[in-house]
Amino acid sequence: MKITHNILLILLASAPAMAASFKLDVKDSKPFYQTSVPLEIYKQTHSSNLQDLTITNAAGEQVPYALVPYEVLYSDTTKRTETIPLQFSPVKISALQNPANLRLELEKSVFATTINVTANEVKPSASTVFLIELGTKYPPINELLIDWQDGENTLHHMQVLSSVDLKSWADAGDATLLNTTSASSITQHAIKLDNNWNSLNNARYLQIRPADVNDTGTITITKIQARYDTIQTVEAAALWQAPQFIAREGDDKAGLINIDFESFGHYPVSRLKVWLPQANTITNSTIFVRNATNQPWKQVAYRALRRHTESEPFSSISNLPTVDARYWRLQFNQAQGGIGKESPALYLGWLAPTIVWSARGQAPFTLAVGESPSIVNTIPISTMMPNYGAQTVKNLPVANLIIANQVAQNAQAANTWVTPRDYKTWLLWGGLVLGVLLLAGMAYSLLKLERKQ
Repeated sequence: MKITHNILLILLASAPAMAASFKLDVKDSKPFYQTSVPLEIYKQTHSSNLQDLTITNAAGEQVPYALVPYEVLYSDTTKRTETIPLQFSPVKISALQNPANLRLELEKSVFATTINVTANEVKPSASTVFLIELGTKYPPINELLIDWQDGENTLHHMQVLSSVDLKSWADAGDATLLNTTSASSITQHAIKLDNNWNSLNNARYLQIRPADVNDTGTITITKIQARYDTIQTVEAAALWQAPQFIAREGDDKAGLINIDFESFGHYPVSRLKVWLPQANTITNSTIFVRNATNQPWKQVAYRALRRHTESEPFSSISNLPTVDARYWRLQFNQAQGGIGKESPALYLGWLAPTIVWSARGQAPFTLAVGESPSIVNTIPISTMMPNYGAQTVKNLPVANLIIANQVAQNAQAANTWVTPRDYKTWLLWGGLVLGVLLLAGMAYSLLKLERKQ
């Protein structure tokens, strides 16, 4: 019996976990939750699109979930509103009827020479307009912010016109300006410009004037500011994993150096980072992939790689078609920059989706990945939450994965490209062997008993 016990322990000890499971940290009772997909999930999955992921409740029932792509929730750009002062000149309406009465002044800088339009100093009156020369000095403007001195507790309905040549003018926007001095002060000093005010004729000049030509009131504008939007690129919050270096080989005749890596996980790679060991490296690299050593290499990209300083050793490659591959190769041509004696390192990156799931049933809820269940309860987000939007998903309560240190360590060592052994069959055969050994032991004991008699 001691022999059978030892054999059983050996079989059980050699069988690794077929899947990883993680508890979901649910603090409240809400109908829907959002959960980010961390790197530990990808280290265990056998499908780059997470088709082996399930979420179950306390009763072991699968609950429905949707995978919302990163690009749907997060933009790669952000908009920031900024304000800059504008130079302007009060001009008689009659002066605009003959632009020769206006004075043009050249303003030189290290970047460009621009033109300012001015006129003889004019005391504001009902026949005064305020002229702005834009040229190429200013970005596309959304609003004009007006400050003025006189006319408190008076409405000023102002109009903005645009022109290319100071002769022909087109409507660009209008608004009523108001500044009260009562206890409950009300201020309206913005003039919103039409969305397409500048797109049709590439206007160079703006004038601000009373919208009603019969308006006899006066306004002394003291300050004009332009409000505009700037678009900035936002670095995506990608997941990164370094594949293992496995070989470097050179072809002296062809002048090629191949540096090979092995990825241990199924990752939907869409970007790469290459660590270049030497500063001032300027080279090109062809990137190949394959899933088995007996398959031909497939080219997925050809990119220039640069490292100019010690503080920026990485060269980034983005906008790759999504690639899920086990083996990766960086190929350098020594006639096109090449690579030194020290080998570069490769990092695989991708954008993980967000899981939106229905908290049906009782907690605790568990997320499992790594097996191939017969049923996976995944549905489109539009079915789960009709008329959903990115902000709707972002506002959902968050249920984070509870990742134990030991689980994370085991996930790091796993290679999900290796086909799992069928341990159920092994255990079945092990049970048969144990049965045979047990019968043999019993027969041997009976035989010894008979000989003693």
